[in-house]
This record gives sequence, structure tokens and C-alpha cells, in this order.
Amino acid sequence: MANDRDHFESYRAQTLAKHTILEKYIFAFFNVLKKANKNLVYIDGFAGRGFYTSETGERFDGSPLRALRAIASSDDLATRVSTILIEKDAVLAKDLRESVAEFYKANPKMREPQVAQGTFASELTSALDGLDARGVRLAPTFLFVDPCGVAGASFEAIRRFMANDSCELLLFFNIDGVRRIVGLKEEMGTTLAELLGSQQRAAELVAAVAACPTPARKEECIVRFYDALIRKETGAAFVTMFRVENEERRVTSHYLIHVTKHAMGFRIMKDVMWDVGKSDEGMGGLALEQASLTDEPMLIRARWEGVKAHVEKELLAGPRRVSHFYETLVMEQSNRLCEKAYRRALLELEAEGKVVVLAKDGSGAVATARRPGTLAKEYYVRRA
Repeated sequence: MANDRDHFESYRAQTLAKHTILEKYIFAFFNVLKKANKNLVYIDGFAGRGFYTSETGERFDGSPLRALRAIASSDDLATRVSTILIEKDAVLAKDLRESVAEFYKANPKMREPQVAQGTFASELTSALDGLDARGVRLAPTFLFVDPCGVAGASFEAIRRFMANDSCELLLFFNIDGVRRIVGLKEEMGTTLAELLGSQQRAAELVAAVAACPTPARKEECIVRFYDALIRKETGAAFVTMFRVENEERRVTSHYLIHVTKHAMGFRIMKDVMWDVGKSDEGMGGLALEQASLTDEPMLIRARWEGVKAHVEKELLAGPRRVSHFYETLVMEQSNRLCEKAYRRALLELEAEGKVVVLAKDGSGAVATARRPGTLAKEYYVRRA
């Protein structure tokens, strides 16, 4: 318990990144769904005390208050979204109730947030059991799962939750912790089995990782295993992974994993993650790189050049409407790029004389009336 409480005594860059992604996305998620739903739900499975305190004593809102702030910012959402905040630690839960009560007092128009003391798995399972007993379907719900470490992120609870329509998951996956547990082999306990849903799956992952020759391959093996598992067991076609680098070493610390059955959610989340991401190339993207930004000069931009090469390849068959990049390609399940990335690539290629922008009418004439630095989806583009 003490370690969980210590977790809230610092507010790091990776914490800010995941909370920013969470706040921006749920605002968009609920605003899309409110058009057809009077009742929406937000669940935080590991809510903590509601806030963090820095080494200097400065206070920062945690995930519960960031989410509540996004919901309360819209009158439509404030009256439609119910919030359930789960915390197992009695001391943290007490602080959470107080911080949430203070927020609700200042925002009385919203639905009163509910704090549940218990484990993520037990509280979520109990809630789903209650709905089943009454023959009631779960309203469209966004679930945030951010354990302190690896333990507690029950796959079975997640699988059952995702069986409901219009439900999405954002999981902070501690791959550093998973690597350590896998390395223990026979002495690893039950944590990995809980994360994967069975002891057999845990044994399969341990064997698969042991067969990998390098640390990078081992990481890829773990990520691919969980990705394939959650797609298979939940039926979610779209899984987006945001890599979080360790602050001091050039290794991955966590992955922020978004799971949805809907292409629109996939598209929006990539836009949000790209804005928050930071790479050693000075770009956004599906990563928060930290240690690699501090001590190594940027000599080449192979990855970004690869993005532009991908765009040029798409144009080999002839002119394309810009919407092909902004709306069609970004919906492909394996595509890690977003509209912002395609726009930047097309504009850079145009500046380099490699791409020509054509008029919106499809005539093939060169576009002449455009604001500099813009490229609307109605235009066409071709190789120079």
C-alpha cells in the first residue's frame, strides 16, 4: 500500500502525457456519443487520491480530476456522463472523496461522481453483475486502467467490459514490469496470469520471450502477444499503442494502449496522441521519447523520410484526393499515422518540389488560390 501512496508524490512528464491524452480524448469521445445517448459513463479503475504533489509541494490534478474537468466543461456532458472512480487503498480513497467532493461543489450542474473503495476487478465485476441481474445494458462507457505497476489489471474484467457496445479502454501497460516478471519464470506468481487471463497464456508468453535473441525482440514479442490477445478476446479491430520511453535510459517504460471497435475512435485517438507525442526528430507521433532527447544529436531523419516516401508511393498510381490520406488511409487498422502527419508530409513534399497540389474540381489543373501552409481534403495531389 505504501508504494501506491508514494506514487502520488511526484508528477512526471509521462504522467502529464497520459493525462493530457485521456482528457482530450474523452471530451471528443463523449461529444460524439452524446448525439445518440442520454446516458454515458466514465470509469477510472485505479483513481488514486485524485491529485499528485511535486517535490516542491506543487499540486497537480490526477486522472479523476482531469476527467471531471473535461466533462464539466460542457453542459451537455455534465448532465449526461456518470463517473465511477475506483480506488482500493483506504487512505487514498478518503483523499479521493474529499478532492472529488470539492470539485463537485464547484460544479454542481454535473452528475455527482461516485467513489468506490475496492479493487478494479471486484468493483467492475460487481457493477456488471448488477446490470445483468436487472437485464440492463451498460451505457456507452470509457474505461481508464492505470495500475501502479502491473498487478490488478484483470484481463477477465476488461474482456467482460469490452463485450458491451460502444465501450472503449485506455490501459497504461507497464512493459518494464512485465519484463521483470517474465524473467522470474517459475517464481513469477499470479500477476502475469491475471494480466493475460490465464496461467496457460502466461506460460506461453514466457516461452515466446525466452526464444527471442535481443531485448528489442523480447519487447516486440510482449507487445504483439497482448495486442493479439485483446483483439481476439474482445473483438476490437482497432488497437493503438503509444510508446513511453524511460526518463533516464533509452528503453521503453510503458505503452498507453487504446482499444476500440470503432474506426472513428481509432482516428481521433491517433490525432490526440500525435499532438502529445514527442520524438527525437522534433515531430509528434505515437511516442513520448525522453532519454533519447537529452544527449544525442539529431543527424538523420530516417523515420520521417519514411513517412514521406510512403506518401510518394501512394501517388505512383496517379493523382489522389487529399481525403484519401486524411480519411481513408488513417482508418486502416495497421496505419500508425494521423491526418496531421499526412498534412505535414504533403506540405513538405510540395515545398521540396516533389508534389503538386491540384484544384478541387478534379480537372487536373494546378491549384492557384490556397492559403500558405494549408491543404484541405477537397484538393487533389500528384507527383511532380
